[in-house]
Amino acid sequence: MKNFFDLIQRLGSSSADIIWFPLLIWTCVSTFIFLLLRFNKSVNPLYQYHIRVATLFALPMGLLSAILLQVFNNFYSSSNFSTSVFVVENPLPVVYSVPLSSGSTEYSIPWMEINFLIGLVSILVLIVAALMMVRLIYSYFQLKKLHQQLNREPLTNTNLSSGIKDGSVSIAFHDHPLVPFTFGWASPIIVLPEKIKEDSTKLNMAIQHELVHIRRGDYLLQLALSVIESVFWFHPLVKIGATEIEIYREISCDQEVLNTSDIHPKKYANMLLELVPLNKGYGSFAVNMAVKQSTLKQRIETMKHHKMHKTSYKRSLFLLLSITLMVIAPIACSDLRGPETLSDEEILNEKMTLTEFVMEINGKEVMSANKPGVSVSAQGLGAIAISPKDYGLFEFSIRPFDGAVQSGAISDNIAEFKVNQLNVSIASTQKILENNSDAMIWVRHFPNAKIAPGFSSYGDANQPPPPPPPTNLNNPADQEVFIVVESMPELIGGQVGIQSKVEYPATAKRAGIQGRVTVQFIVDKNGNVVEPKVIRGIGGGCDEEAVRVVSEAKFKPGVQRGQNVEVQMSLPVLFRLNDSEFQQSNDYETPPPPPPPIKVETLESSNGTVKVKLSSDFGPLVGASVKIEGTKRATATNQEGIATISGLEKGTYKFAFSYVGFGQPVKEITVK
Repeated sequence: MKNFFDLIQRLGSSSADIIWFPLLIWTCVSTFIFLLLRFNKSVNPLYQYHIRVATLFALPMGLLSAILLQVFNNFYSSSNFSTSVFVVENPLPVVYSVPLSSGSTEYSIPWMEINFLIGLVSILVLIVAALMMVRLIYSYFQLKKLHQQLNREPLTNTNLSSGIKDGSVSIAFHDHPLVPFTFGWASPIIVLPEKIKEDSTKLNMAIQHELVHIRRGDYLLQLALSVIESVFWFHPLVKIGATEIEIYREISCDQEVLNTSDIHPKKYANMLLELVPLNKGYGSFAVNMAVKQSTLKQRIETMKHHKMHKTSYKRSLFLLLSITLMVIAPIACSDLRGPETLSDEEILNEKMTLTEFVMEINGKEVMSANKPGVSVSAQGLGAIAISPKDYGLFEFSIRPFDGAVQSGAISDNIAEFKVNQLNVSIASTQKILENNSDAMIWVRHFPNAKIAPGFSSYGDANQPPPPPPPTNLNNPADQEVFIVVESMPELIGGQVGIQSKVEYPATAKRAGIQGRVTVQFIVDKNGNVVEPKVIRGIGGGCDEEAVRVVSEAKFKPGVQRGQNVEVQMSLPVLFRLNDSEFQQSNDYETPPPPPPPIKVETLESSNGTVKVKLSSDFGPLVGASVKIEGTKRATATNQEGIATISGLEKGTYKFAFSYVGFGQPVKEITVK
């Protein structure tokens, strides 16, 4: 179901560019043309007819041209040639499909997202358009059925059929009171009401009128207009244009009949009056005389001045083609663009770096990291995390990631975004991107996160390490929640006590789900667990069970400068099928298994710097405590399990390492 809703959202985003924006351009141009023609009555009716036809024809042709040019631009994207002349910035957000977190099954329908609503409207329009086309096809077959039932005879009056191939036009009479109409292109047939069969004068006028339609090819124009009207059924200008085209088609036809024959206008007008009450029948598909009471006065008025409106049919056709091209041009050469985004290859090769930066929120400076040498970097797929005091945690990347929204951009040395009604600006002393100047950014905000002010980065934006960021900028004594303290909290009962309380979820057992769930929480000043949440889950009910057992855990509080303080920690909870390693023993004489060991690897111990990597059988230990015994020097490991302490004098130091549920080794390291 989620994939279906994502498809609707993507349809809304793409249709805004290839359908609705070109349609808006056409609406503006056609409105201007229709108003100009309506208020300029002196324009010849044949021009009025063909200009309106050209305007409606330009709509589907313009959309098709825009699509073809977009394909052309994509195919030759490496060249500097562009067909876009009119470029408008897309006000809608760019849609990306981001996978749910592991084990997550919840998905809410994005009813309030504009792209989703546009997608729903687009689907509705397409469904109704399809139904309208079915109705049009049904009308066509009804007309074909009538065509087969009629008794046809070829038109033999050479005076009437001048300019038309002999034998190509047939005449038939219908006993129903129908307005005269023409059907067919290669072998057209003129259908006349039985009531005028014996009146040679009226018969002659009706035939001459329909022959004008045949000579001008009005049947093909009407066929194309019927399709356009069905596909774009929702647009009022299409309906208005089709109605006015019908009016001026007949008026221009009246003019040609009167200009090329000796028919008296008064007699011709009387015939039109007699045809008013007749049934229009198949007028939506065929070309008929379209006699309407509302337009009859206009047609008769035009007949009085028909000598003033002599014109060249070839000139009018040239005008039709010219107007069509003129209307197509702004549609095809317009582009609805969003902010420039990086390609997948550019993202992979990009690097984002904040150097000696200053962060402002709503115009107020909230973090100053402008000390010499201070910087934080993330490769293209990674993210940077910043936690200013009192504003929670911000994570941002140059690519979409789970839970993030596109809400800002990077420009040279400035990163700006808006999230949760906060206008955030980060100014770096150097260019932020290594290979590009500008890029969109995606942001995730945890407004209620209680973590120490600082910043960090990680290699994969979709798999962040447990926050908080490891780099602390302020005095630890002023922090509300600590990461590393002089005396870290101790889990009462150890990891075995946690595991002994785990009840394996039935859903996970049936699905064969097993693995490790990492829960992040805060140990308060009384040793209780508060605000537990899963930062890495496996689903199947294991995440909820891990939160439950961790919530019931008790700690010996952390101590900083002789006072109990709140410390943020994370704890793994293991789920293994057919594994009794952590099962609670009923044999009290059997001692509990020892805690798993911490593996310590010394990466560097020179130039006053010690760098170590802590890991276990499960991988790197993130947020583990590294402390020099007998001093107040301490730090925590980053997302790769690496911790660094600098500014040490030469000598040998005892380093103590601790992580909840694991052993606490001590290692001597000599600094050279």
